[in-house]
Amino acid sequence: MERVKIVGMDFYKCMKYSSFVSCTLVIISGVISLLISRGSLITTLESIKGILFAAGSMGLITGAGSIIKKDRGKEKDWLEWKQRFHIFSFRVTFIIMSIVILLYGCIVDEILFVLNH
Repeated sequence: MERVKIVGMDFYKCMKYSSFVSCTLVIISGVISLLISRGSLITTLESIKGILFAAGSMGLITGAGSIIKKDRGKEKDWLEWKQRFHIFSFRVTFIIMSIVILLYGCIVDEILFVLNH
């Protein structure tokens, strides 16, 4: 039961960090898109969706590449990482965070779908 609790805490930390990254990407790309598109909401949401999809996809590709490489001995600050995430490795955390960013992009895509229909 203790291990399930630790996995839940690690997953919660992944969700928290990826939500922070997603919100940062949404705010930065949203402000820039609003300025470029002169206030068009649909165009702004399209650019936010594209940025979230691109960031999540790049994260998944990077995570897959790091799994293929398998240089666990050369990972920097392994002990410091284990203090923050007790069960999840860097690779697992990076992939989960990328999936959550993609899910936020799907939410924006669903909002666009509702607005267009």
